[in-house]
Amino acid sequence: MKRAGRIGTVLLLLAVLPGCWDEDSLRNARLGYGAGYDLTPDGRLMQTMEVVDESKQPEQQGSAKNEVESGVGYSVRQTSDIIRTKVTGDIRYFKYGFMLLGKSVAEKDLYPYLDVLYRDPRNPTSRVKIAVVDGSTNEMLRLKQIGNILIGEFITRKIESLEEMSIFPELSLETMLTLLLDPGQDFVLPYLKQVGKNVEATGVALFNGQRMTGSLNVEEAILYSLLSGSHKDTARFVRKIKEGDRSNLENYITFDAGGKKSKRKLKIQVRDRKVDVYLDLNLPVRVTEFAEDHLHKKDTVNRLNKDLSALLTEDAEALIEKLQESGCDAFGIGRRLMARHTKLWKSMDWLQEYRNVRFHPKVNVEIVGSGVFN
Repeated sequence: MKRAGRIGTVLLLLAVLPGCWDEDSLRNARLGYGAGYDLTPDGRLMQTMEVVDESKQPEQQGSAKNEVESGVGYSVRQTSDIIRTKVTGDIRYFKYGFMLLGKSVAEKDLYPYLDVLYRDPRNPTSRVKIAVVDGSTNEMLRLKQIGNILIGEFITRKIESLEEMSIFPELSLETMLTLLLDPGQDFVLPYLKQVGKNVEATGVALFNGQRMTGSLNVEEAILYSLLSGSHKDTARFVRKIKEGDRSNLENYITFDAGGKKSKRKLKIQVRDRKVDVYLDLNLPVRVTEFAEDHLHKKDTVNRLNKDLSALLTEDAEALIEKLQESGCDAFGIGRRLMARHTKLWKSMDWLQEYRNVRFHPKVNVEIVGSGVFN
């Protein structure tokens, strides 16, 4: 009897208790896959959103359609509400994948445009990719698709693949928040541009505080990822190592760096309020293309090690000069001063002092492999 009573109680509870209170069905959802933000000529905000319809029957798998709508207003919330009036059905953010910032927005203080995304728990942030567009995000999203891939999925895949190639930093809307509010460290973001009906990588956008102040090209972005220790297993370089015709392949070498074997060491010295930064990078590389060959000869390898070390050290000096000109403390020198030289930090105008920091980069390249000819 007692057992029957317990079973009856359980069945009664199952009958009267509601299901998950926060369940949000995908059946009729219009999914806001991503959005872009631009400023209009009169200074208002234009939000452009890709909305994907995935409410398809099993026999329609792979037939997702998208529509791109825009709204112009004075806040992110207002522009979102305007877009909702143009879209059939309500918008959900289950698969929100990316956020694009037009250069006109990125050169302003970013946080006002991101505030609502961090405050509203319905807006996902942990997997949302963020990038700057050299031009109009509205025009880019209105491509709607590239080849047979919807524009939002194409952009997300491109960012993820270039993260693996050490061109873009691995960053999400969530992880960017800490950097956005950190007075001792700046950050970089993926930088994209529209070329005809395609989307290409320009490099990375440099930020001082919460606004964009400069950029690095693709090869500089790869070197930055190595110097900052944020690289992945693949980091590929092509360098001209011989004088002569630029179209002659024998004047170039292609090599892969990255991986766990590269070693980076950063040391800061402070003397009489002068800050010196010593940044050493030991870089084992594998040669993947070298038309001249002769890599079986020790003298050739030693010569290449010396030449490539000098080239990359020179490139590192030019890269750091760009960072300082942009006021972008992407190596977090200010953060280290805050932790170890607190009194000095408090007495500094870091934006001005950062430009006077003396950097001493040194890249040491060592060829450790050359494919099947090793």
